[in-house]
Amino acid sequence: MNKKNVLRHPYYLSIIAIGTISFLMILLFLIIKYEKSIENDMFKISTSDVFQITKHKANYIKSILGESDSFIDDIKSDENLRINLERNIKNLLTTNIKYSYIVYKDENDVFRFLIDASPESEKSMLNQKFDVTSKKWFEIYTKKEPLLIKHHLLQKLYISYLVPIINKDNVELILVIDFSINKISEINNIITIMKIGIILIIVVILTALLLVVFQLIKYKTMRKSSFTDRLTNIYNRNYLHHIENNIKLDEYVLSVLDIDYFKKINDTYGHDIGDEVLQKIGSVLLHTLREDDDIAIRYGGEEFVILIKIKNENTKASISVIQRIFNRIKEHKFFVKDEEYIHITSSIGVNVSPGDYDNFAEAFKAADMALYEAKNSGRNNIKFSRKNT
Repeated sequence: MNKKNVLRHPYYLSIIAIGTISFLMILLFLIIKYEKSIENDMFKISTSDVFQITKHKANYIKSILGESDSFIDDIKSDENLRINLERNIKNLLTTNIKYSYIVYKDENDVFRFLIDASPESEKSMLNQKFDVTSKKWFEIYTKKEPLLIKHHLLQKLYISYLVPIINKDNVELILVIDFSINKISEINNIITIMKIGIILIIVVILTALLLVVFQLIKYKTMRKSSFTDRLTNIYNRNYLHHIENNIKLDEYVLSVLDIDYFKKINDTYGHDIGDEVLQKIGSVLLHTLREDDDIAIRYGGEEFVILIKIKNENTKASISVIQRIFNRIKEHKFFVKDEEYIHITSSIGVNVSPGDYDNFAEAFKAADMALYEAKNSGRNNIKFSRKNT
């Protein structure tokens, strides 16, 4: 099949479309993965110094508090200590670090403020309840190590970084900073445009693929209609012209069947009855032949071409199929009125070895000559081409 035919064939177009969609899906996955990698790398670069400074600050606060049975009680009871601690954690505030504060968890597992370095208008009072939005806040009491909580919002990444302050092997206080990181908007916009572009291309290709499938179904339906005889529901002469140059003649027994005295049937009972007879002949052929192996064609009028597949080099089995068709036609009751019926016979010419001929036309001519002989021998019989006998 040449390149031009490949591009026009719906099957190959479907394969190309599916392959393209698969490639684009992989590309989309890699872009999404790449975007995540950028975010992770950017996060590490932007936060490494912040985390180290916050850890050092937590250690410094612990050194200020010194040895104590309760850091919480010491801070609550000493205003100067609270002022000192607030001044220290306020040093953590920057353009990106908006809030720094120290909280604790009371006996009812409610988090409360001890120190808040926020501006006066936003500052929380001592012991004011602090509502946490994640269960991760409680994990710090078992893990006893710094904890990170991320919050994504539009083009910014908001982070709460929690550092435990441990007293006598228990987490008693938590130093918290809330900060944000601006995402690289330019790269993010480019990646977003690429993702949208790929998704749109996939949608377009899928739409085109659906149209191809629709056209393929329509094409097959129309092709079947153009190759099918509407009266008998078997193949017509157009189909024979379509396949005759591609038939492997050595795999078939070729026969030509003609209904005996069909003109007399039309003249006696009318063309409607004649059409019904042809319909019944088509039904006999369809029910006798093997669907995936044999081929029945209405060649014209009351004449039919039948190709019987030879299996396991058993020509006799193929001839027996022709004999069954012959007998079933002869035994069938063709009703012409409510209870009145007639019997019909047929004449068949058979070419047992069409593969011995150069082409279908010559093989058909041999079978047709055998049919001519059957009709001249009184009809209602089967004759074989002389080259085969």
